[in-house]
Amino acid sequence: MNYSRLYKNLIFSFVFATTTVVVAQSRQEKRKKESIEQLQKHIKYLASDELEGRQTGSPGEQLSASYIANEFKKNGLTLLGDNGFQKFTMTQFRMASDECVLRINSMPGAGESIAFELNKDFYPLSPTCDYDSCTAEVVDVGYGIVSEKLEKDEYAGAEVEGKIVAMRLGYFGQAENPHSELANFADINTKVNTAISRGAIGVILFNNDPNEKAPSGKLNRSVKPTKIPVFYFAKAKPFPRGLTVTMKSKVVAPTAIGHNVVAFKNNHRKKTVIICAHHDHIGYNEYDNSRYRGPQAIHNGADDNASGVAAMIELSKQVQKWGLRKNNYLFIAFSGEELGLLGSKFFTKNPLIPMDKINYVINIDMLGRLDSSKKVLTINGVGTSPLWKEVLSQLENDTALVKVATTESGLGPSDHASFYLEDKPVLHFFSGQHRDYHTPDDDEYKINYEGLYNSIQIIKQMICHTKKKKLTFSKTKDISPGKMRFKVTLGVMPDYSFSGEGMRIDAVTKGRPAEKAGLQRDDIVIQMGDYKVKDMMSYMSALTKFKKGDTVPVTVSRKNGTFTAKVTF
Repeated sequence: MNYSRLYKNLIFSFVFATTTVVVAQSRQEKRKKESIEQLQKHIKYLASDELEGRQTGSPGEQLSASYIANEFKKNGLTLLGDNGFQKFTMTQFRMASDECVLRINSMPGAGESIAFELNKDFYPLSPTCDYDSCTAEVVDVGYGIVSEKLEKDEYAGAEVEGKIVAMRLGYFGQAENPHSELANFADINTKVNTAISRGAIGVILFNNDPNEKAPSGKLNRSVKPTKIPVFYFAKAKPFPRGLTVTMKSKVVAPTAIGHNVVAFKNNHRKKTVIICAHHDHIGYNEYDNSRYRGPQAIHNGADDNASGVAAMIELSKQVQKWGLRKNNYLFIAFSGEELGLLGSKFFTKNPLIPMDKINYVINIDMLGRLDSSKKVLTINGVGTSPLWKEVLSQLENDTALVKVATTESGLGPSDHASFYLEDKPVLHFFSGQHRDYHTPDDDEYKINYEGLYNSIQIIKQMICHTKKKKLTFSKTKDISPGKMRFKVTLGVMPDYSFSGEGMRIDAVTKGRPAEKAGLQRDDIVIQMGDYKVKDMMSYMSALTKFKKGDTVPVTVSRKNGTFTAKVTF
């Protein structure tokens, strides 16, 4: 045997294998460097002062939309809609005009009518119609509460069809029993809807309890107006019998145009995967979405959500290189997310592809601030399809780079919720809250690009592992804040990546109840008053039990033990 030749062959094989590994690693590092450079380029532009915070309907939002459409086109996608744009109309604000009238009309020959002063004696409330005028007798219906369950009907014996109803805020005995079941039927919207169902043509609310706070005269931009005028009357007395009252409601509601950006990779398959991220942010805080209380400033939103858009653009480039041919891929940059998921709700009602063709939805919102010590990437929505957990088990992941945490619910304050409500499997990728969230300090230089790149690799694997799968939908046990009525807030940002028992605090807002009571970041709230806090659902449920002015013992777990703080809401 020629040992010399064998030895040379072994040396050659070793050198060749080593060289191959080194070359592969070198190529991978080069691709990573190029990817990070592209991510940086996208975020630097989208989060620049030039775009002025990308408020929905603003010139900066339009620049953002144009940039994204151009990147989609460069990446070989087909632009859908109007050259890539799906436009929708949003209400900028609602405001009572000087034409609003509340007047008690006198009997013939009995003197002058009494006209009340707008914003002093009365003002419209959010459910009021945009324009209407009615004159009718006023019927007092007490607190206006109707509940078959509680055997309560304050309309009993009252004929209100074609009449204006007057009712008190809250419910009888509220001060003595603030947690009564009556509270579930005492909110203004419920009372107004009850009045409409009984045929009332106007509603006047007033307050005869000094402890009950008067409702805000600021009209909610997102509330859908009813078909009748709804006013608050600042005097604590009902209207006189036998006289008619005139109500005239004129509300100014200017609109703006929001821009979704939609692009398609058509593989001519039956099913389509949606990969989305919202591109709007909160501008100069025109709609009071900021946690910042200083002078007016641009909120650039580098993490929220220039980071998610950058990740989506990068995925739109890479999806062509992965040999994914079993699904079509639809990429959407939504607008109006910060104002109530406006863009994604509009898309689900006006889809550019048939909704029944959607296989599943990947939503990327705030992926740029992976904590450098915790390194936790949260994937929300894993309960929305039985296949998600199977796919998660197949991940090849270095936990020294990224640790994956999951939640089940398909709901949440981001665009995936719009699709979940249409019975579509969803996932939401999220790198965590931070102190700069919804402040002017959410800037590009704070982005963790290594963490962003590593998080994208997790998303890539999830997409690749489902390339041949048709996902079925599962409903989850949902946190639904829209169904919970909060009168108070603790003034903290929860740590949504926390999977232990309780609600861990990720940030404390200065000057709010938690900070005043001495609560700190990483404290874990385990009880509020009589209510145990086991998770986000029970924390939110507990908040609904308290009202402004309540002082509540809050039990907190901290590194050095457990203690109870007195929190005043």
